[in-house]
Amino acid sequence: MITSHSETDLSNCLKKIEEKLGWGSSSDWSSQNFEQLSKKIQEHTGVTISQNTLKRLWGRIPYNSDPSTVTLNTLVNFIDYENWSAFKASNSKNASTGIKSHRIIWDRKNTAIASTIITVVIVVLVIVSFSKTSVNKEDFSFTSKKIADGLPNSVLFKVDASASNDTDKIEIQQSWDVSKRQIINKKDSLVTSIYYNPGYFDAKLIVNNKIVKQHGVLIPSEGWLALLETNNAPIYLKPSEFKSKKGVSVLPELIKSYNVDIPISNTVVNYYWVEDFKELKVDDFEMETSFKNIPFQNYRSCQKSDIILYCQGEVILIPLSIKGCVADLNLHLLDKSINGNRNNLSNFGVNFSSWVNVKCVSKGGTLTIYVNDKVAYEAPFEGRTNQIYGIKYRFEGTGAISKLKISNSKKVFLDI
Repeated sequence: MITSHSETDLSNCLKKIEEKLGWGSSSDWSSQNFEQLSKKIQEHTGVTISQNTLKRLWGRIPYNSDPSTVTLNTLVNFIDYENWSAFKASNSKNASTGIKSHRIIWDRKNTAIASTIITVVIVVLVIVSFSKTSVNKEDFSFTSKKIADGLPNSVLFKVDASASNDTDKIEIQQSWDVSKRQIINKKDSLVTSIYYNPGYFDAKLIVNNKIVKQHGVLIPSEGWLALLETNNAPIYLKPSEFKSKKGVSVLPELIKSYNVDIPISNTVVNYYWVEDFKELKVDDFEMETSFKNIPFQNYRSCQKSDIILYCQGEVILIPLSIKGCVADLNLHLLDKSINGNRNNLSNFGVNFSSWVNVKCVSKGGTLTIYVNDKVAYEAPFEGRTNQIYGIKYRFEGTGAISKLKISNSKKVFLDI
């Protein structure tokens, strides 16, 4: 087991990572935050730590064994230490310095002064703590209005945070991603944000890391929308360029014709169909689609392809790739994440030289995902009533879609 000293070192390491990220209290992090942290660590260090491992380290999942040396070294590499030993040595040095200074103070017998200082600090902390926790949500208001139709689209947020204290930290968060919080002043009444992609976004007004108001912002796609990810703003393709009687497809020749600043090592094409389906909820729905991944400029890639269902507050994300890359896949079922390097996601590995058929069915408290008519994953899904607002396809490379049907037991909402 980890020694108490090592536990202290690990706790200090996690705190330093939280400080580097600036995402607020880790107790408020969602599954997507841990997924994003996993990606950031991989980009910074070249080593992948799964989001489930990160959740265990932060105490969100029971953890009955020690983290490996590789995991510890990778964590401290992320905060720019050479290795775990160097990090522990730095902590020991800081602790020794603190103990030495502490002894000098007490050796000088300034106990009365020290006691007075401690008392004052405690009083101040209590006052500040009280002022930051006595937030009445009813004293705040937070609404929004889309300024235009189509994309990109600016959204005007109307805010009333005048009831907050001068020391309160006030932020607006546009989606699940806490890294995209925007700090505002208590006197600000209007804040405008630009949305470049369609989707359903949970906008939040946050005071001292506590959500006081939130509501959904729906940015519809107005039918099929295809876009290219670039190093700057996305490129929206014309319907005549990617739509046909056979479905939708963005061919490599079309991408080349734009001659823009696309990340060559990771070309990404997205398709969207986003709208308010109103009565469509996750406790009763069926989605069926046929599609394929088309390599472009990254022919040796895993051909990762995601199908994402936008739900109220969460997403259902179905990942696929070539068979050799399934260990890197991450399946999301609302607030539950299933990582490929800790679970058997082998049935999500496919051959994209042929059309791939995917069906997602939620019925009777169970969600079942079929890939090419075989059960790929099944999970209990009771008590969930999130509304569904649309679908997104994300292709590493590019891709084509020949069929999409979305329905429930009462109605067909979409059949293309």
